[in-house]
Amino acid sequence: MKHTMQDFDREYDEEGKEEYARSQGVEEWLHEVSILKNGRFLKVGQELTEVLDYRENELLGESYERLLSPQHRSSLPAGDLAAPFTGRIHTRVRALRKDQSEVFVDIHGKVKQMDGDQYVLIKSLEDVTNRRQDDTHSREMEERFHAAFHYAAVGMALVSVNGTIQKMNYAFCEALDIQEHDQPQSILNYIHPEDRDGYLEGCTGLLIGELQSCEMERRFIHSSRRLVWGYLCITLVRDADGRPLYYIIQMQDITQKKETEELLRKSDKLSAVGQLAAGVAHEVRNPLTVLKGFAQILQGSDPTNQYYGLMLSEVERIESIISEFLAFAKPQIVRFDDHDLWLLVEDVVNLMETKAVMNSVSLKVLRDAAVSRIQCDANQIKQVLINMLQNAIEAMPNGGNIYITLKQEEYSLLLQIQDEGCGIPEDRVEKLGEPFYSSKEKGTGLGLMISYQIIEKHQGKIQVESKVNEGTTFTITLPMAQALNRMEERIS
Repeated sequence: MKHTMQDFDREYDEEGKEEYARSQGVEEWLHEVSILKNGRFLKVGQELTEVLDYRENELLGESYERLLSPQHRSSLPAGDLAAPFTGRIHTRVRALRKDQSEVFVDIHGKVKQMDGDQYVLIKSLEDVTNRRQDDTHSREMEERFHAAFHYAAVGMALVSVNGTIQKMNYAFCEALDIQEHDQPQSILNYIHPEDRDGYLEGCTGLLIGELQSCEMERRFIHSSRRLVWGYLCITLVRDADGRPLYYIIQMQDITQKKETEELLRKSDKLSAVGQLAAGVAHEVRNPLTVLKGFAQILQGSDPTNQYYGLMLSEVERIESIISEFLAFAKPQIVRFDDHDLWLLVEDVVNLMETKAVMNSVSLKVLRDAAVSRIQCDANQIKQVLINMLQNAIEAMPNGGNIYITLKQEEYSLLLQIQDEGCGIPEDRVEKLGEPFYSSKEKGTGLGLMISYQIIEKHQGKIQVESKVNEGTTFTITLPMAQALNRMEERIS
């Protein structure tokens, strides 16, 4: 069966094509369109000749594959020409011009199956090489911005106006130990509860246009529940009409800076306390000795008077405080020798056993370390242990157990002192070791402060874990003698 122009008209009359006369049984189409029959050019349109720089007679009867680059040699806009297919086509291919230079062209057309033959009508053919280059450039720029965002040394996050985190870079995730692809959460979930109001106040200022950007220091909550200090710079991105889109938050981890500032603050306070201690202790001790002497004489003359005993106990407490002042203010010569930490612990436990029994406290000692030798000043380490056990006993007015455990961890020894006392609130734990700060009603905080100083001089550290109404654990970490010897050998 021979198909006429009317058959094609029924397919393409919506484009408003005019009918041409028949020519040798095959209809001639408008001069701008091209026709393929079974993969070979039956008609070459003006657009194709202009884009690919061919003359019409150079392509008539030729296969379409001649015009495709090697990468597209086996493809055609309509798909596989040998397969029965009917429908619209819209695709982009890499084609070859007559001079063999490559161009990218967008092709629009239709495919029709008639009597076992496949006809492809190419209605439009557009050179989009420059447009594709622009698209490639835009894509490359987008990839560069994407890389700059994710690999920036400063933590960055995109946060919606309602506070939901839309995107985070690697530095932001690392600072808080969270995963980039975690379920989207509110930024407030990571900010310390006490710092949320200040953060929201700054964001509100950006939202209502009072601020162009805002900077602040806020505490974040790490996945391990420790605090991370972040210096934030926040800006608000708006669309062309001024509508707010999202916040850009830049966060720099300043935790170490804050810890250094805290150490300097404590150092200044310690320096002031030292000067105060040196002056006050000596001035008070002389008249205090006189008061204590006369109180003892009066008590001897009237043993039944209970007030003399009360006076003497308070005077002795003042003497104890002055002794702590002098111990802190007076530079002490530290003599490091090789000692067995376990023997020092046993000596102190034997010393404190009587007081513990008087307060219904049981001291339980456990050794879980094969080696326990350290380089230390034995008297100072004993002073630390006495302070720790004294505090633990006083924390349990109703009695209980104190667990003293010695463990070995690589090149360090861990001495844990755990009580079952009242515990210390979380916000007070970080202040332990400061002068004049104590969780006890009549405490001065000097004993624990001196303990921290002694352990630091021994290249160790003290860590505190506490839960209210459950108890407190002090962990003292000290380097083993072997580790110090190796370090000295490397230095020498």
